[in-house]
Amino acid sequence: MSFWTSGSAAAILYVLACLGGATLLRTRIAALQRLGIPDCIMAGVIGLVLGPSVSGLVRIDTSVLESVVYHGLALIFITVGLQRPSKTGNSGGGKSMAFAIPFLAVMQGFIGLALVLLISAITAEALHPGFGLLLPLGFNQGPGQALSMGQAWEASGLTDGSQIGLIIAAIGFMWAIVAGVPLIAWGKRRGLLTAPKTANASDSNAPTESPLPQPEGSSVAPLTLHLVFIGCVYLATYGIVSNLADALSSKPQLSAMVWGFHFLIGVGLALALRTIVTRIGSGAGLPLHDGLLGRTSSVMVDVVTCSALAAVQIGVLKTHLIPILVITTVGGGLTLFVTIWLARRAFPESPFEHGVVLFGLATGTLPMGLALLRQVDPKLEGPAPASAVLGAVGALVLSAPLLLVVLPIPVGAWPDGFPGAVWLTTGILLLYLSLLLLGWWKLGNLQFTKPMAQLWPPSKDDA
Repeated sequence: MSFWTSGSAAAILYVLACLGGATLLRTRIAALQRLGIPDCIMAGVIGLVLGPSVSGLVRIDTSVLESVVYHGLALIFITVGLQRPSKTGNSGGGKSMAFAIPFLAVMQGFIGLALVLLISAITAEALHPGFGLLLPLGFNQGPGQALSMGQAWEASGLTDGSQIGLIIAAIGFMWAIVAGVPLIAWGKRRGLLTAPKTANASDSNAPTESPLPQPEGSSVAPLTLHLVFIGCVYLATYGIVSNLADALSSKPQLSAMVWGFHFLIGVGLALALRTIVTRIGSGAGLPLHDGLLGRTSSVMVDVVTCSALAAVQIGVLKTHLIPILVITTVGGGLTLFVTIWLARRAFPESPFEHGVVLFGLATGTLPMGLALLRQVDPKLEGPAPASAVLGAVGALVLSAPLLLVVLPIPVGAWPDGFPGAVWLTTGILLLYLSLLLLGWWKLGNLQFTKPMAQLWPPSKDDA
């Protein structure tokens, strides 16, 4: 039938089948339950193994899956932007997390570019700076942003950029699991866990506490209404991005990067719409329901994560094996070390739990961080979950210079400006790291507890 020839329907059904299979495996295999691997990660692995890149048992158009990841990234940001910011949690932990997230992202960018320079010097062959810059995008920001920017940088000469972004993000998920699970075991052995306080029911933001919105006299389902909001924001995003790209048509590299930053424009429009609806919604009967939006974003995260892993092309990994392995291995190892070192010094309350969620966030995005945290705080009753959510919002502001100003420098100057532009960007990142550290120390809870060489120094409260 002609309706199946594009492969879009088959690809979406394939993703849903993989998610269902992963859920079934987790409920039947106790070892998978103990590991705490999110279903969407297992589903992505299943999709990768069964798909054309590995066994070839299922013929799926991976370009459709890449499209799902690209559009899903913006839709997730829009859906989160439409939600009301949480009022709960430790504000001090939230401030520290707001500095910690961009600090690790900038550090990963610095590591990535430094390794690009090192590999280029050893091999005597210039390596595209996108390899290094995709480390913070894939690890810290997730597969959607890594694919989006990698694809945009293909116009500047980064061959297979979208696939390299997906592969680095997939390796980030592996780091979160392979290093995160032993990290939790280490913390349990050393007695670093903090007993969570019982949450106050009045502080809960559960969706059952408020009725679903229903415009007066309308038969439109609440979910449909929310999808209308999301769709209108994304349609407006497309209009703005397409016009900006047309205006920059004489500069193809900048035009391509505009399409890669579509999610930032989307979240900005979503925040503006949230403000408008909050002011006029009660009178017009169009309130936004945070619980319903939260469930919608969770579905999108599951679909995007599964699609990203299933879309990985092993052949691309083989072609760029050395730079990808070197950059992700060094980047992942240093991220683990620095996260543990900072956790004790930056989070006075529940430092280990904050360290767990921060490491998962810095290698596999916020959902992975919360999935790891559930291994030590099953009901997410402690302060770390709220700190992570609050911090993620603040981190957007502090990460903006990295995304909008710093990253385009070496990519835009490739290849004529290599290696000068990379050296310049590395210096800027080092300066920005210093400024973030200073701001964290002055405005957050960061304390340079001695001995500085000790990974987990004792505190005054230790017996």
